[in-house]
Amino acid sequence: MITSLDRAARPLRIAVSICALFGLLFAMTGCGALGAMANPKVAWAIQDPAPMSVVVRRADAAEATAKQVDRILTATPASPDADWLQKVAPKPEDAASEVKAIKGEPIYARSQARVVPAEVWARILGDIQSTGGSSPNLLAMISSDLAGAYAAISAKEADLADARAQLETEKEAKDAKDVSDEDKKDHEKTIDELEKRISDMEDEVEPLRKKFLEAAKDAAQKAQANTRDAVGPVLVNLLQAVDDASIADGAAAVRYPLALKSLPDSVMEVVPVIVADIVEEQTGKRPTMNGFKPDVKLDGLDVKLTLNGLSQDDLGNLSMGELTTEAISRTKKWVGHAVTIIGAVSSTKDRLSFEQDTLEALLDGFTASGWKKTAAATIPGADDPKVASATPAKPRARKAASVAKVGVTEAQSAKAAAPAPSKTDNTAKTTPVKPSADPPAAAPDPSAAVEAPTPASRQLAPGMPAACAQYAAAACNDPSLPPEIDRDEFCGGVYRRVNGFASEVDPGKTCKALLKGMTPQRRTR
Repeated sequence: MITSLDRAARPLRIAVSICALFGLLFAMTGCGALGAMANPKVAWAIQDPAPMSVVVRRADAAEATAKQVDRILTATPASPDADWLQKVAPKPEDAASEVKAIKGEPIYARSQARVVPAEVWARILGDIQSTGGSSPNLLAMISSDLAGAYAAISAKEADLADARAQLETEKEAKDAKDVSDEDKKDHEKTIDELEKRISDMEDEVEPLRKKFLEAAKDAAQKAQANTRDAVGPVLVNLLQAVDDASIADGAAAVRYPLALKSLPDSVMEVVPVIVADIVEEQTGKRPTMNGFKPDVKLDGLDVKLTLNGLSQDDLGNLSMGELTTEAISRTKKWVGHAVTIIGAVSSTKDRLSFEQDTLEALLDGFTASGWKKTAAATIPGADDPKVASATPAKPRARKAASVAKVGVTEAQSAKAAAPAPSKTDNTAKTTPVKPSADPPAAAPDPSAAVEAPTPASRQLAPGMPAACAQYAAAACNDPSLPPEIDRDEFCGGVYRRVNGFASEVDPGKTCKALLKGMTPQRRTR
């Protein structure tokens, strides 16, 4: 029996839980992730039964949505009459179909955790492609100056995120077990330098952001009526996608400390998915996995794995040894990604914040000129009647590497993190898996093979130290880059960024710090 006293105490208990979680997360990760969980729309995630497998899915969905919004704003050719503009808002029946498919996946079916809308946005937005248009991108339709300014600020934001990641790496190294006093002093010195650098970068970026947002609003207010009518609804829906991604990001942060204890069980949940992904990538056929009984042991971050219950029909041309080696590699990387997910949450939060500010400024400009704001599409909840009556979405084919283009944030940042492959991704291939000493988190598409860029794109500024050349080469050849990344364009951005260190007192020290941060886990997460 629930008494009136119990009902009155519930808000207090929830408030205490929130405060305790904020304290715990601050103690674990500092203040970087607190912004993500400060969203009042994520309070439900505290009591949501999401295990670590779902926490990772939410963080990955938020990051993937942010990347797709960036791509659509800056790297998707557009015209006022382009068909794809109408596809940014998913049809209700399509959204319901996607939700039902996700809801039926084993990790959701077993945990009964909430399916966040960002999972659907990442899929829907990822399907949007354009081969041409009167403008190179959506921002250029409003003003030719906006895309360049957005790119410049995004690049600085990416540098700032890198510096913050370096700072966290140095703090972890300083507090590591058995670190010598001399090394500890070196780390403390580097921490002081990074903190000053971050402060300077923040002071530099903030006025640029403010100036850009003012310019964006002014340009939107001056845009032609047909541009406002065509672009306005797209921006409204992208803003909804960003808001839903922010909720997914915050929900991951809120639930993370509570879900840590579920990590061993979550590893057991993701292994069948990883194995099925590998088999499907190599054979074009996804195994049923009905008799699959893996033996998984987790020793810290080390994974011991034995695969049982797969027939030769399931394996196709794959050998059990090849499959096991690749499955162990991917599982280890998943575990590393899971335990460090808060860093990704914080970085995604910063990107989403800039996207939100940009979209709101543009929409404010449109409405100031008389445009009537339209309603955004909504993704139904898993308990919505439309979902219950929907037909689950079919598995999605893996897109060719040459189709998609990345946004400016991805092209100009030397740190690229691929969203976790969808369980339904499918590539019909028969080439056996050949794991290297440090294989990628997901088997790359053959069309994504690294090609030698033009010599000019790999030239460092005169006098740059060898460490900078090593870092640039490592970043350019990062095996974890998703197949849709244009490697030449990405590598050009890497070298431009590294050459920017030439004005620093000690470029080599910066490059060494970046190299140190490129551990296998961070490269392939």
